[in-house]
Amino acid sequence: MTAPRSPGLARALRSPLPYLVLPAAIILAAAALTPASEFTRNQGDVQLYLDNARAILDGRTPYADVPLEYPPLALVPMVVPYLAAQAFGDVTLGTYTWTFAGWEALLVLALGFVLVHVARLIPLRALGALGTRRRDPGWTIAWRLPILVAGAALAIAWRFDVFATLLLAVALWATLANRPTAAGIALGLGVLAKLFPIVAAPALAIAWLAPRDDRRLVRFGIAAGLTIILGLVPFLALAGPDALSFISYQAQRGLEVESLGAGVVLLDGLVRGQPVEMHSPFKAVEVFGPLAQAWLSLLPTVTVAGFGLLAVAAWRRIRIDRESAGAVRGESLTALAGAAVMVLLLTSKVFSIQYVVWLVPFAALLAGRKFWLAAALVALTMPIHPFLFAGLIAQQPLPILVLNLRNALLLMLGMWVVRDRWRTRAQPLPD
Repeated sequence: MTAPRSPGLARALRSPLPYLVLPAAIILAAAALTPASEFTRNQGDVQLYLDNARAILDGRTPYADVPLEYPPLALVPMVVPYLAAQAFGDVTLGTYTWTFAGWEALLVLALGFVLVHVARLIPLRALGALGTRRRDPGWTIAWRLPILVAGAALAIAWRFDVFATLLLAVALWATLANRPTAAGIALGLGVLAKLFPIVAAPALAIAWLAPRDDRRLVRFGIAAGLTIILGLVPFLALAGPDALSFISYQAQRGLEVESLGAGVVLLDGLVRGQPVEMHSPFKAVEVFGPLAQAWLSLLPTVTVAGFGLLAVAAWRRIRIDRESAGAVRGESLTALAGAAVMVLLLTSKVFSIQYVVWLVPFAALLAGRKFWLAAALVALTMPIHPFLFAGLIAQQPLPILVLNLRNALLLMLGMWVVRDRWRTRAQPLPD
């Protein structure tokens, strides 16, 4: 006779949380399937992380002695796998790749945990998941996250961006739970890991700005600002102005080959039968020429216009939510934060493979068909890099078309999300 399952085990299996190991397992599988030759080609960033971690742990000063293109907290996902690899003896690229992938898998596991709790703070209908098991929105994350992680597996396994993405997701969770200090600290840490989370700050602040909860709004702002300042001070003391070199590095970069603008430039060259000039002044491949320069000159205006449109849509959504629900809805804050990240990607000079990871938490929380559109554009990232990247550099038609398709899907998704925030009427959602 088979012994009955214990009530504790049965209860655990009814929760979506145990199933979050699947996305983490996908990362480990992607690591196992990556050929060693890739670490001297398309996944060469891992060698850079290893060199940075080794140099810093050998006593060299970050920014002054070790040039870094990232904010200071980016050192955490570089150094932690190095320390873990030391348990196996001398740290080699082989051992470091495995500890790095293991660290990334743990971060994905943590991201799933955070997103389950975020989803539980959003009405089920807002996720487009009426059929979710036992009406627990966490199950929506349990089946959506593996799809997104599979599409971005190499970007997660061999880049550190999921660390900053996780911190931004924690900030969103804390905001929806009405914990402004925790939200500010998480957001500040995210900015210290990689600058992009700062664009979500206004969306998160709406949680306390709209109801004029000045005390909590100030706590959020102070917590975020102090976290950033305190995180920078030690490095400024050690390296002086060089500690801010990551800002000038980003400002000096040109039009990276995978960006929206570069896709248009490459497509124009393909149509006209005139190859586009390419160079790599900042490690990544960039496109040059009159059209590329014209695009770069327009980007500041386009960026201001994009975020301005989002701000107007946000203001309209605040009014709609307050009229229909008496408060700003959690799903509105989530959508606005995700839309801010999309506007940043669309107006950025760079759209490297790892940037798609920034979209993963917000894509998992999108309603219905928007999720599938997001999943499609995430899935198109690995075909662009690394699988078709050599062909893209060679300016072959297929890679150029795939790149422009991916970027067009992101543009469609961003416009769709902003349009929905713009609507003059909102459907009532259950609490």
